[in-house]
Amino acid sequence: MSSFRIIKFNKYKLCINDETYEPSDDTELLLDILRVNKGEIVIDVGSGSGILGLHSLSLGAKEVFFVDINPYATEATLCTLKMYSFTNYHVINCDLINCIRDFEFDIAIFNPPYLPYEEYDKWIGYSWSGGKSGVDILVKFLHMIKAKRVYTLYSSLGDEEYLMSVIKKLKFRIVSKKERTIGFETLTALEIYNDKISNS
Repeated sequence: MSSFRIIKFNKYKLCINDETYEPSDDTELLLDILRVNKGEIVIDVGSGSGILGLHSLSLGAKEVFFVDINPYATEATLCTLKMYSFTNYHVINCDLINCIRDFEFDIAIFNPPYLPYEEYDKWIGYSWSGGKSGVDILVKFLHMIKAKRVYTLYSSLGDEEYLMSVIKKLKFRIVSKKERTIGFETLTALEIYNDKISNS
């Protein structure tokens, strides 16, 4: 579908193409906050280059599901994973988790589109178009996902008050956060526990 170039980010070699989001400050924040125990089952939604799920595999995840709505990103994830010896993964081209049946994960990772835009004329636009509030896609994901722990982030350009009200309504618990300010924007990564599934 698209030609790839190989980049290095953090300590990982990754495949990227022109329609796939290239890892950046948001990715670094999630890498910093992400905690995976050996034997846990992980889903990486909006996998892009595959770096967050790949990091999960390197930390000892039992199995990782990589999901992206963008077919070019799905190909980039596959290309990345082929450079490593892991075999305990699944790569799925899907909108959020609509194609996954009722399943509880130990960990869900979602580096969501978090800008208040709706630009869907190209596949790459899905990487940053978070809807009118900037958190619409993240809120939809939080309503769908069943996981003991969720790692995600949002931007100060989005509707933080709305997001926090949804997290409270869902009875999720924020246990850790990490911030990074770039110019006029602050990115906040969250570690969220779902006590309805586990008190881990």
